[in-house]
Amino acid sequence: MIKLFLNKTDEFLCKNVKSIFEKTEDAYKNKGLNVNLMKELHNLELNPIVCSVGRSSNFEKNIKIKIKAVLGMFFVVIPLFAFSLVTYILNIDYAYAFIFTFVVAILVSSRMDDIAKRYAQRRFLLVCN
Repeated sequence: MIKLFLNKTDEFLCKNVKSIFEKTEDAYKNKGLNVNLMKELHNLELNPIVCSVGRSSNFEKNIKIKIKAVLGMFFVVIPLFAFSLVTYILNIDYAYAFIFTFVVAILVSSRMDDIAKRYAQRRFLLVCN
């Protein structure tokens, strides 16, 4: 059961990373803006979630903001609501909802980090060939 849940979560994260990157790339192409795809993939591989203000390009910032939005919506807001509902029904302290949400967010962000790195590596190989 847990393995199935992890596989579905990974599949969801993979689809979102791919979709975010492709949509952002298409938007930049439609605007006529040049993107150094090799550099952007390298930056994504080095640090998929953290964005440094001074050294990041707009393309990189857009991708990372969208990734953070997906993480925030699906793995912070929704679990917090669900755990809060459970704590309300079971009449236990709401602090548990925040603790469980924090644990989920940490675990999923580490998975997202790995998935984004693997996507960047595979995409880099496709671009090079």
